[in-house]
Amino acid sequence: MAVRKKYQVLIGLSAAAVVLGGVYYWLNPTEGSVAPKCIFHSVTGLSCPGCGMQRFLHAFLHGNFVEAFHYNYLLLVLIPYLVLLGIENFLLTGETKRSWKRVVEGRVVAISMCIIAPSWFVIRNILHI
Repeated sequence: MAVRKKYQVLIGLSAAAVVLGGVYYWLNPTEGSVAPKCIFHSVTGLSCPGCGMQRFLHAFLHGNFVEAFHYNYLLLVLIPYLVLLGIENFLLTGETKRSWKRVVEGRVVAISMCIIAPSWFVIRNILHI
């Protein structure tokens, strides 16, 4: 039963990714006011670590990879990590999954992510990236 639940979650996430991908393929967040705006940026004037993700998705889905990463450099680290996390959670089993879990969800990676995200927040606001 647990395996069936895992596949249901995977199918649900895949469907949501396809719908979200479709929306951001046709919706250009740099043009118009349909795309939601960052509340943190609206209130403080500062860019949060996630600012630029909508523009990133639009450019990435159109094959403009260099332009996409210019919108949010944090995604250079975050996307590979999320892919590894997805592989660990949905594709691996047994000892292989436990080995990956020790690395992907390990202390070093967790501490690194806790340093990288706030550092990116500070750097992007100092350098106005």
